[in-house]
Amino acid sequence: ITMASVADEIIVVPTRAMTEEDRDYSVAFAIPADTDGVKIIARTSKIRIPKGFGSSGMEIGDDENMIIFDDVFVPWDRVFICGEHRYATLAAFLFSLFHRHSYTGCKPATTDVIMGFGALIADYNGVYEKPNIREKLVELAATAELVYAAGVASAVFGRKTPAGTFLPNEVYANVGRRHAGLNFYKELEILAELSGGLPACLPFAEDYLNPELRPLIEKYLKRRSDVPAEHVYRCLFGISNILCSSIGGVQAVAGVHGGGSPVMEDIVIWRTYNFEKKKEIAKYLVGISDQIPED
Repeated sequence: ITMASVADEIIVVPTRAMTEEDRDYSVAFAIPADTDGVKIIARTSKIRIPKGFGSSGMEIGDDENMIIFDDVFVPWDRVFICGEHRYATLAAFLFSLFHRHSYTGCKPATTDVIMGFGALIADYNGVYEKPNIREKLVELAATAELVYAAGVASAVFGRKTPAGTFLPNEVYANVGRRHAGLNFYKELEILAELSGGLPACLPFAEDYLNPELRPLIEKYLKRRSDVPAEHVYRCLFGISNILCSSIGGVQAVAGVHGGGSPVMEDIVIWRTYNFEKKKEIAKYLVGISDQIPED
């Protein structure tokens, strides 16, 4: 569970459809994170930046957690679902819907970072205008903007509930999240192709800051005469942290599975998309039916 160790409250909801046989696990509740018996086991990762390197924009970290409830008392006024498996299924659906809709906003920003580093290293290497480079950058742009557009469409075509809250459109939110998840490793592959092998064997920043080693490192990193070698190193440093660091590995897996694996989006799309209408369109076009499908 992302960032659970710094949360004040832990909200528990089901994560899949529940049946009568799942009644004992059809629960939803909220509880303070420091409640007796709540054990939060953290796994943290961060970008390695030594003092004096001056890269505040890369000073980020990640916190993933396993939460164990070891004989925890939950007050009744904090229980939302207790055995009502039909509502448990709805709770899982609503959680995933909002999470996947938010993903269509944050994931394109991640692609923007990948795209930016890919374009920059191609520029520094003097190949920015080459057709094969252009093709890869356009693919990144198309992925980012399609996911973002799906999120916008999900908001525009959302609906107001009787309670007054708004629900994102299920199909557009899940289509966007699915497209993001299926393409994330492809995005990393493109970045690796654009940058070559240097991100994996780039000297650590501590070595780069060593006055004895820095001139030698810069000598062999130098590309274009009008681009300082330090700029090349810093660009490769950023790429290395995306592709080769501990936090980069965590984010790669999260890019596929965060908010629900693509197969989970498949399930929601299958259940909510109007395939019957598409069949009626086909029937009308070939004369099986004389009824024009209506929205």
